Amino acid sequence: MKTNILSFIIIVFMTGTVLTSCGEASKQDAKAAKEDAKELSKDLKQGAEDTSKEIKTAVRADWQKFKAESETAIENSEKEIKVLREKISKASKSEKEKLTQQLDKLEQKNNELKEKLAKRGKAFKDGVISFNEASIATERKFEREFTHDMNELGTALKDLFKNNVN
Repeated sequence: MKTNILSFIIIVFMTGTVLTSCGEASKQDAKAAKEDAKELSKDLKQGAEDTSKEIKTAVRADWQKFKAESETAIENSEKEIKVLREKISKASKSEKEKLTQQLDKLEQKNNELKEKLAKRGKAFKDGVISFNEASIATERKFEREFTHDMNELGTALKDLFKNNVN
């Protein structure tokens, strides 16, 4: 009987020791997991900030390049309009009136594109544009549409006399 009691006491003692040590290890593991989660959260925030800065830099650089190219294209269109006005002044009265109306419409379109570019530039300058993955797509869409409109204007200016002289 003494051996049974002694065996029971030893088993209870060992069980208590195991349970106590497991509880502390669990607490330490929980603390470590919590600290790891905090570190991961900080890393994610830093990564998001870095990505945002990279996107902002890339979008701004692309914008500056696009803006310079577009301003040059608009200036070239304005010069071409002046040249065409001189040619129109030498045309006959009937053609002069028709060509002037068409050229006025094209000049208005050029001014609208110039204003559109200026508004977009102001939005960049004022920081209205958000810089994220969606902003890259939005900028590309704007640039594509603007370039398309500029190309149409250029073609229309070149074809102004072709359609009316023949």
